[in-house]
Amino acid sequence: MRNLFERINTLFGSWYEGLFGAGGELPPREVLRRLVIAAEEHRIEGLDGELYVPNRYKLEIALRNREEQEAYLTFLRPEELADALWQELQQEGYRLRGGIVCEVVAQPAPAPHTQRQALRITARFDPSIPLPPMMSAPRLIPAEEATNVASMPAASMTDLATSAGARAVLKSEDGKPLLHLANQTVTIGRSRSAGCDLVLEADRQVSRRHARIEWDAIANNYVIYDLQSTNGLYVNERRVDNRVLCSGDRIRMGKTVLIFESTEPPVEKRETAPVEDVSSRPAAVLRLNPDTPQQQVVSLPSEVLIGRALTSNIVLEDSDAAMRHAVVRWDGSQWVIEDLGSVLGTLVNDAPLLPHKPRALRSGDIIRVGKTSMRFDIIEEA
Repeated sequence: MRNLFERINTLFGSWYEGLFGAGGELPPREVLRRLVIAAEEHRIEGLDGELYVPNRYKLEIALRNREEQEAYLTFLRPEELADALWQELQQEGYRLRGGIVCEVVAQPAPAPHTQRQALRITARFDPSIPLPPMMSAPRLIPAEEATNVASMPAASMTDLATSAGARAVLKSEDGKPLLHLANQTVTIGRSRSAGCDLVLEADRQVSRRHARIEWDAIANNYVIYDLQSTNGLYVNERRVDNRVLCSGDRIRMGKTVLIFESTEPPVEKRETAPVEDVSSRPAAVLRLNPDTPQQQVVSLPSEVLIGRALTSNIVLEDSDAAMRHAVVRWDGSQWVIEDLGSVLGTLVNDAPLLPHKPRALRSGDIIRVGKTSMRFDIIEEA
């Protein structure tokens, strides 16, 4: 499913640039980027160890161009911004105490030759705002009321497979196929009336809408999300908010265990050394935009994730880069780069990499990710 964040940016961005050109005072991508940054800058750790972000945001826009300001006020609909931000924060694993509310306010245009921010964002926590109905958590079911076996009413197996996307299947613990997947978003929970694709009505510890599985076409994998369930979501007995699924993963909701299995040929997995000998690893850097005034030098630890996601080690503001695009790492004997199945691919010295196939790096190699170029250099010891 295409990210709503990107959909808003694409629609607004194309329309905006048609009116004002690429050099407008406040590019649409900057609004969306600043909104996420404001959330992350105000995050706090709760008593449960989870990271919480504010849920009320006020965007004050003060542009010198009146026509441009009116365009923002017309197109930046608060409810769409709230939906986009909700989805982005869920993907990054943050928690919320209430539903997200965005408010877009016009401020008087600044006087000539005065300094004033074109966009100012205020973020705060407001627990009085109810969560959306689809995300609200049901009451906690005492353990003694729970059943040990989940029943699957209606058809014994639901087939949502299509010809697009990687095929996978959810099975019961005894190996019975329950739900086939391919390029679909599916919801799992206890209530058929809540629109669940897989209904676990016999397990009273499962929430009405407990979890969602989505196909990430950019990263070429399935991701499972906890829909703020009461009793939590566990993958391989570890509680998660969201998790990339691998074949063989055990998913537990309440007392029900589901097995996720990929029916595609498995990607060859690299072997990693159990303990890294740091002394044997030559120091290396990536020079972003090498030999230009915008050059940035990033010293490399043993592994660096490159992509558009805010959780990447090197975050690229590049629409052609995937959320998780490529990784550079020390494999115990040499520096290598691996494309993580990105749509547009990764180039090294203008040669495309095969997805998920590591390639050795040599000092001076030029790497291209989307529109961004970077040079890999090994630092010789003095």
